[in-house]
Amino acid sequence: MAEILSFPGLKGGFAIGLSWLHEEAQPSKGALRASALELGRNVRWGVVHESAEGAVQSGFCEPITGAKPAGLKPLAAIVASQHRQPWMGLFHLQGSRYWYVAVRQGHAVISGGDRVGTLEELTAVRAHHRALGEWTEVEGTLRDLAAMARTSKGVSAMRDVLTGPWKSTAYVAAAMVGTASLAGGGWYWYDQQQEAEREAQLMRQRAIAAAQRANEAARQRVLPWVEEAAPAAFLQACRRAWDSQALAEAGWTLAGWHCKPATSTTLTIETNWKRDGGVAANAPGVLTSDGNQANASSNAPAAFLPSASAVNSVAQAQRSMWTYAHGNGVGLQLTTPPALLPSNGNAPVDPWLAMTAEIAFGAPPWLGAGAGLDAVPGLRLTEVSYDAAAQTWKGTGKLYAMRDGASPPLAAHHNIGNSR
Repeated sequence: MAEILSFPGLKGGFAIGLSWLHEEAQPSKGALRASALELGRNVRWGVVHESAEGAVQSGFCEPITGAKPAGLKPLAAIVASQHRQPWMGLFHLQGSRYWYVAVRQGHAVISGGDRVGTLEELTAVRAHHRALGEWTEVEGTLRDLAAMARTSKGVSAMRDVLTGPWKSTAYVAAAMVGTASLAGGGWYWYDQQQEAEREAQLMRQRAIAAAQRANEAARQRVLPWVEEAAPAAFLQACRRAWDSQALAEAGWTLAGWHCKPATSTTLTIETNWKRDGGVAANAPGVLTSDGNQANASSNAPAAFLPSASAVNSVAQAQRSMWTYAHGNGVGLQLTTPPALLPSNGNAPVDPWLAMTAEIAFGAPPWLGAGAGLDAVPGLRLTEVSYDAAAQTWKGTGKLYAMRDGASPPLAAHHNIGNSR
């Protein structure tokens, strides 16, 4: 179901929750009307969007009470070019409401990639899309969406695709008589109009491409690790969630536990359960096909502030990470940093990279071993998990480092801190 977002200082509203279709070329008014009718009896608002790469899409939704389509722009089309493709984003709206967007090649919104729902609903959608390949994953809040919505120039407003150009039969017949007498002048006017439209479209594409290049350059000045929770803060939030976690429920025992950061105010807690004398009716969460296991997902509160901006070079970062592991007696797997790849078109390469770190804790990390993680510059934990069968705890994270010869744009991180 489509909804409207509005942001202070921005005119009009922004529609989310649209159904998007791929178009081979700019669709005619008749084609738009036919698509709307196929999508549902009540679907009548639509929009056509062409990305800077030339990907053409049409988006549709049912009328939204109290709004007019001309005052709305599709937010998915606006944000699609804000990150390097393919990417998926999850944005916290209010309370238990989230917006999910997924963008593929050509910065086009994929089918089912513009959804509004609870975290549980959208986590399932995101998991399904993850199976389609590698993605850049983005998470944020309404404040992040407001910043992106300011780049809406060049994106068309929505309109009612079932009304407007379709007149009565008598009107059409009269128009045909008039057209026959003005054929010569009519064709000339048509050619001139088409040429003007092509030129306007070209100018819009150039403007969008320029804005995309500017956004990409600005993105490089944003330090992603500043937006992520420091290890100590994340572990404390996970500890509070673990302290309230039941180890058994109605004949089902906890088999696995996963704590992940969702937003600046929310954790995602995923649990795996094993039947231990219970019955399927009492299984926590979703029952697996064998009937003896179940999986559940829930939210837990958190309060993460922007973290430190300091990072090291690759060699220094690796040394610091191994120093932590040796000093605390924990197992560590650290990926080799990816090679520097050439830029894609005009998009510059990030001056930093992220290595993956897997840490084998002997006990819950908040009981001791996790105390030194904040001393590793650029380390951000993305998950803490527990395996009941093996009685082991594991931490997974990203170790950010600057590429050789690159310096972090330190001036940019203040804007991120203020965006919370």
